[in-house]
Amino acid sequence: MGSIGYSEVLTMMASFVTVIALLAATLFGIKKYSAAINLSGARRIELLEIKNLGSRQKLVLVSVNGEQVLIGLTAHSLTQLGSWVDPPRQSDHQPKAKENEAVLDKTKQQENSFGKLFAQAKTGRKD
Repeated sequence: MGSIGYSEVLTMMASFVTVIALLAATLFGIKKYSAAINLSGARRIELLEIKNLGSRQKLVLVSVNGEQVLIGLTAHSLTQLGSWVDPPRQSDHQPKAKENEAVLDKTKQQENSFGKLFAQAKTGRKD
């Protein structure tokens, strides 16, 4: 067996550094341009709101396939607390009075649903 010379070691080191640099550039490109890869434009999951309840507890409201889902997050668990049908988006040409009325109706529906959910959680029963 022959010994390995300095030129072979330098060639191997240069190849290794080149492969690592190309890997890093590929990962950076994927991270930076991953949003542009989704060309359909239709997003099925949308984060609507986050409410911090403490240092490690959160309520997250998410829209998934036309349905709103309330999720409770802690450091160790993720729990679905409730879901509602997501009302269709209102167009800009409707009068403000109807828009405000729709918002109030939506709020009342969510309050009623949340009240029922809260009462169920308080009594400890699940459906």
